[in-house]
Amino acid sequence: MNSVKGIISFPKLFEPKTAVGATEAKYSCAVLIPPTDPQVAVITAAVEAAKVKSFPNGYTGEDECWGPYDDKYAGKNYYDARFAGWWILTCSAKESDKPQVAGMDRQPTMDVHSGMVCHVFLGISGYTKGRGGIGGWLNGVIVTDEEPPMGRLDSSMSVDQMVASLGQPAPTQVTMPLSQPAAPVTPAPVAPPAPVAPPAPVAPPAALIMTAAANGSSYEDYVKAGWSDQQMIDGGIAIKPSYDA
Repeated sequence: MNSVKGIISFPKLFEPKTAVGATEAKYSCAVLIPPTDPQVAVITAAVEAAKVKSFPNGYTGEDECWGPYDDKYAGKNYYDARFAGWWILTCSAKESDKPQVAGMDRQPTMDVHSGMVCHVFLGISGYTKGRGGIGGWLNGVIVTDEEPPMGRLDSSMSVDQMVASLGQPAPTQVTMPLSQPAAPVTPAPVAPPAPVAPPAPVAPPAALIMTAAANGSSYEDYVKAGWSDQQMIDGGIAIKPSYDA
């Protein structure tokens, strides 16, 4: 037997529990299957094959992992009349053999409660300890995304129900916009620098200073007459101006 699909019940998949009357803690769960499901015939055949293999002289076992829901739970305080006529398959794993539990996305999950639709991976075989029986050996559980047909079977509240009871709205997924390229930044206009003042014109060399020997004639008069500066200086007619400030 590889796996069965049904409504999971009493899941103890994350911490092993010791059942009443038992001495060993185990991981365990039950799977509820409607009577019209083709899996009923397949599981029944697997159980009968295990009986023949483990008890070749005739089945003498007491416990069986598979049977009608009413036969197993009728009269119990947790009997649920909605499952009348259904079948139930129980399975367990030793404390040292913790089952894998994940969602359809292959990611591990801790959210498994009674009423969820799951694929339960298990083996079915006989055992002869005591009077013996037929056991379901739990390997792992895959939780589907299917809506539970009968809702949550236990009395616990889901996280959404707890948050809703506080008057808080369900979280909404916020889609972040794709980042856009930054708009080009236009640099602020830069004022042109003030024009550089042109250098002050260099005053032409001052004319020679005429002496009394020039008899009142100006420097220009002597220049027009053909005298050079040096001739005027040599003749005592003019002297160079002083530049001492």
